[in-house]
Amino acid sequence: MPGRDPGEAWKGANQAWSVIGTLLAGIVVWGGAGWLLDRWLGFDGLFLPIGMLLGVGASIYVIYVRYGRHPD
Repeated sequence: MPGRDPGEAWKGANQAWSVIGTLLAGIVVWGGAGWLLDRWLGFDGLFLPIGMLLGVGASIYVIYVRYGRHPD
């Protein structure tokens, strides 16, 4: 279409991949920290799910801050 920016068509896809990447990174990083804490303290699977839940929560917060607010 004339007059349209070709990069504008992919803006939604780029944001979707960014959201997916942020969610996965939060789960992996905080889950990994929980797993390391399990290994260090001698527990078997206690802090891993706690870390994963913290990662999901932190990721959702970051996504909300980055994409959820509407300009006034």
